[in-house]
Amino acid sequence: MSASIHSSQAGSESSVQAQHFLVIDDDRGVRQFLRDFLRIQGCECEALGDKASAVDWLTNHPCDAIVLDLNLGNDPDEGFDALKQIRASYPALPIVILTGAGYDENKLQTAIHAGANGYISKTIPPDELFAALMRAVRTARV
Repeated sequence: MSASIHSSQAGSESSVQAQHFLVIDDDRGVRQFLRDFLRIQGCECEALGDKASAVDWLTNHPCDAIVLDLNLGNDPDEGFDALKQIRASYPALPIVILTGAGYDENKLQTAIHAGANGYISKTIPPDELFAALMRAVRTARV
C-alpha cells in the first residue's frame, strides 16, 4: 500500500487538526507506538485495547478522532461492532481504520460503507503517518 490515505470522501486542505485521538487496537505495541507518536506530534491520545473499554471511555471523554483496528481480539467482528456502535452514537466523529499488512480490500470497503472515514496502513512510514491521519480527519469533517 502506498503511504497515501484512502478515504471515502473528497477533502479540502483546511488547517483543521485533531487534538485528541482515541486509538483502539488490541496490539499493545501498536497502541503504545501510536500514543507516543501522536503525543510527540502535540496531540493528546488515549489508547485502549478493546471495544468495551473504548465505548465506555467515549461516554465520559470527548475526542476529535478515532483510529480503529478492525481485528480486535479473538472475535473477528469486534472491530466492525465497535465501528457500528461508535458511528451510531457519534455520527460526526471521524473514524480512521488502521490496517495491517495483507489487508483485505473487501473488508475495508465494508468498513467504509459502515461509516469509517478512511483507512491507513500500519506499515506507513512514521514520517508520513501524521500527515495521512490529518488528511483523513480533515476529509471526515468536510
